[in-house]
Amino acid sequence: MPSSSSAAPKPVRRKQEDRTADTRRRILDATISCLYRMGYSAVTIAVVAKEAGVSRGIISYHFASKTDLMVAVRDAVHLEERRLIEETRQRIGTEAYLKELPRHVLSGMLREPGIAVDEILLAARADPDLSTKLRTAESNIEHRVLSGLRGYYAELGIEPPANLAVAMRVFVAAFRGLAITQLVQGEDAETEASVAYLMELFGHVNAERERVGG
Repeated sequence: MPSSSSAAPKPVRRKQEDRTADTRRRILDATISCLYRMGYSAVTIAVVAKEAGVSRGIISYHFASKTDLMVAVRDAVHLEERRLIEETRQRIGTEAYLKELPRHVLSGMLREPGIAVDEILLAARADPDLSTKLRTAESNIEHRVLSGLRGYYAELGIEPPANLAVAMRVFVAAFRGLAITQLVQGEDAETEASVAYLMELFGHVNAERERVGG
């Protein structure tokens, strides 16, 4: 008879919160995929449920409405982008990251989650409930981004430009527009030339930053 020490170990049961988080993540990923492929108007709770392999009731358990699901997607995409940004910054350093910031932002806008977010933002124009909830979400996101940027400048011992918030909004809007244009026009959009110009403008922001800090 085999000893107890040689018996196969019992499978480790996952915690409920882990299973819940995984289900929520699967729903969010499915929503992003559907938004990217089909567009906002075609995405329903039933469509997402089929894509995620869960029941509509499971989705309703996690998200009270389609609007709440979309706002959760917006926030999840931002948090994942922040994670990728931090990985890049750790790899190449803060100074190099700031110099190449336009390219990093555009890269995020062109990815599937970035296009899914565009679908949500455009849909808010005709959906008052979504618009109201997104306004709060966007405000929180802007606060996080500005806080992160100010932290990067502090790490370099340089004062951020006084117009940092305005510059950030202009660049984000420009990158979002460039991403959409490239999706529609492809190579005809001449995105690289536009990026080079934006990087030149961003260089002026950095030059002003250095002048104020120096």
